[in-house]
Amino acid sequence: MTIPALVIGLTMMGDTLLYAVLPLYAADFGVSLFVVGILLSLNRWVRLVANSVVAEVGRRINPRGLMRVAATTATISTLGYVLAPDEASLMAARVLWGLSYAALNLAMLAYAVADRANAGKRVGAGRISIGFFQGAALIGGTLLVASMGPRGVFLLMAACSAIGAALAFLLPPLEMGEEKSQPFRLPVPGRLEIWGFALGLIVDGIFLITLSLLLADQTLPVATVVATGILLATRWGMEVVTAPIGGALADRFGATTLCLVSGGALVIGLGFVAARHDLIGAVLVVVTRGLFNTLLPVMVAERARGGMLSSQATYATWRDFGAAVGPVVAGAAFASIAQPVLYGTSAAVLAILLWWCLGRRD
Repeated sequence: MTIPALVIGLTMMGDTLLYAVLPLYAADFGVSLFVVGILLSLNRWVRLVANSVVAEVGRRINPRGLMRVAATTATISTLGYVLAPDEASLMAARVLWGLSYAALNLAMLAYAVADRANAGKRVGAGRISIGFFQGAALIGGTLLVASMGPRGVFLLMAACSAIGAALAFLLPPLEMGEEKSQPFRLPVPGRLEIWGFALGLIVDGIFLITLSLLLADQTLPVATVVATGILLATRWGMEVVTAPIGGALADRFGATTLCLVSGGALVIGLGFVAARHDLIGAVLVVVTRGLFNTLLPVMVAERARGGMLSSQATYATWRDFGAAVGPVVAGAAFASIAQPVLYGTSAAVLAILLWWCLGRRD
């Protein structure tokens, strides 16, 4: 797991930093706040189709080949944030990143869950690497914005991604079981896929896009972009801490119980934001969201109804669907819907779905 974990961790750095920088520096990129929502969701829309397509490509060329190609295109995408002269070019870079991440994520998960008895520990190892590099990108990148500029800092992120692309060529091949070819489809979701959609819509979409705007109204000892970077880095830092523990506990006791506890904490955090205790609520949401990234792939593996890649791709597709809708909703709703109503409704919806999708036994 060492090489795939390093590859995905390094190549994700540019995309991660973009969420902290772009909403606050939209003018420097020549876009409006509405277009920011589109740009930050565009890669998710691409992945609605790409997850299934990439799973089929991975079946044909092995996850090793998949990760090599994707790490290279991820580097090109990050360079696009530096060089893109207009909205269309930025959108092209985001489309390329969506394709790249779909391949990187499925290839990394394929290496992780190939040993199903230790899938939790192996997914945890991947999340540790991702958490470390994303935390470094968010804290270091936002601090460097003042000296390198909101575009120039992505040149450094592209250099890190290029290192990841080079490491991908050291990957060993992965022995895979027989998997049937499956064309793209968006099937009727099961309960786990509905939960993934809600999590993507509310937490990865609405909350993540509006986070820097929530913090802009707070009295903080550092610049808003740095505070946003630190808070988002806390999520990744918690993954570094909780991934090995959560993964081991999931292997031993199952992931469902741990997901219920984490989901309850997410609901409480959103409730705090609805009550305008923004900083407390945001910290609680980003901390508990980090644990889900370790637990959910294990739950998908436990409940798999098809092949290894196709099961992960189905869940990822519905989660990405929610995360694609979320930024568009956030861009349109944040200025027109009162914060208590927006986040109070989000907390209520998530609480109901937590019980129905994960808590019910029948």
